[in-house]
Amino acid sequence: MRKLAIVLIVSLTLAGYLSAQNTKPNVVFFLIDDMGWKDLGCYGGNFIETPFADKLSAEGIRFTNAYASPVCSPTRACLISGQNAARHGIWEVIDVFDRPYAKMKSPPKASELQKHIKTYANVLTEEGYVCGLVGKWHAGRTPQAHGFANIDNNIYDPELQEYAKENEGHDVGQITANAIEFIRENKDKPFFINISHHVVHAPLLAREDLIKKYQKKLRQTGIEDVHPTYAAMAETADESLGMLLDELDALNLTKNTVVVLYSDNGGLLGDLYLNTTTPMATTMTPLRGQKGSLYEGGIRVPLIVKWPDKVKPGSVSGEMVNSYDLFSTFIEIGNGKIPTNQQTDGISLVPLIKGEKETLSREALYWHFPTSQWTRNPAGAIRKGKYKLIEHFEDGRLELFDLDDDIGETNNLINKKPVIAYQLLNDLKNWRELVGAQMPIPNPDYDPLREKELGYHKFLE
Repeated sequence: MRKLAIVLIVSLTLAGYLSAQNTKPNVVFFLIDDMGWKDLGCYGGNFIETPFADKLSAEGIRFTNAYASPVCSPTRACLISGQNAARHGIWEVIDVFDRPYAKMKSPPKASELQKHIKTYANVLTEEGYVCGLVGKWHAGRTPQAHGFANIDNNIYDPELQEYAKENEGHDVGQITANAIEFIRENKDKPFFINISHHVVHAPLLAREDLIKKYQKKLRQTGIEDVHPTYAAMAETADESLGMLLDELDALNLTKNTVVVLYSDNGGLLGDLYLNTTTPMATTMTPLRGQKGSLYEGGIRVPLIVKWPDKVKPGSVSGEMVNSYDLFSTFIEIGNGKIPTNQQTDGISLVPLIKGEKETLSREALYWHFPTSQWTRNPAGAIRKGKYKLIEHFEDGRLELFDLDDDIGETNNLINKKPVIAYQLLNDLKNWRELVGAQMPIPNPDYDPLREKELGYHKFLE
């Protein structure tokens, strides 16, 4: 009898422990590639149909001043490390190289994170989470080298197999199916899944039925600043989000799952694969610029967070946030601890998400983009309050904008507000020194007649 009692006590204790473990919030991190700030309906888009993202916004919190790096690899490295790109050194796309005759030579860039850097996957795994990533990585080494579990890329559900076949472009179907089967496999334990889509990145590829739908819609509306195929790609991404949300409902996981939607950089005005002439992709209006620039169109992105019973539905935050903040956010959601021996630049968004605070203890955001690679030119930027300064490294030119009054960055205030401009420039230079940011140098092979010629790029092979 005594043995039976001991066994019962141990069993109840273990069951209680497992139950406590399983109440930790799951996280579904839905990362879209190159989605523009205004593509989603909830951000003011009026052409692309995104009902699931719009519903997510209505049930969660939408950030209107969320930022990223100008291109994908820096953002992805920032997300997993909690560090600004100037600190971890991956400040450009990993497989992109200098234009040989550009005015300045880029400094050496890292092609992978240093091995000692702990990612949120490392930390959450220690807290009992199973962390998975499906889709695009593009941050050096492999996801498994940075704490993510191996994922079986086979698809076992016949319906998901069919969906994958019907949505082969950019592997939307494959990525969605793998994510759903990961959730099913790990539904009884805390999990973190990063669904990292290749859409809406160039080239423009989508299902024929959706392309025809938007071609018809273009004729009906006269809206011509979003390409029908691009719109179809964006709706496919939204469709993928909807399938994941439906799966959470079906498994009774919705109430205990945080869902985060984010883009890795600004959108494309046009297809950047310059070997062929291609049409415009989407519009950044009222923002200036596109992916690959430090204007708002290149770095301001959508960010939505849904956390049932924690977030007031339909909340909106105008606080400035960046990709490395999600590192700290994910770790706090999972009750983990930021590594004490690792320099980080992020601030957890949990108090904002829960409505416990309206602001973060942050004075400024900084960008370092010392690149003469692909079609870009070297520059740095700082945003402090409503003011944003861009420093162009090739000629020292400065641009100062008041984003409250001029979100489109059309009016350079450098001559009207020089004191503010040079205060911001001083802050930017001090920050670069603090983080050890590397600067470009004059190119001895500079040729103004050939400076736009591209160098060698692995992804164009």
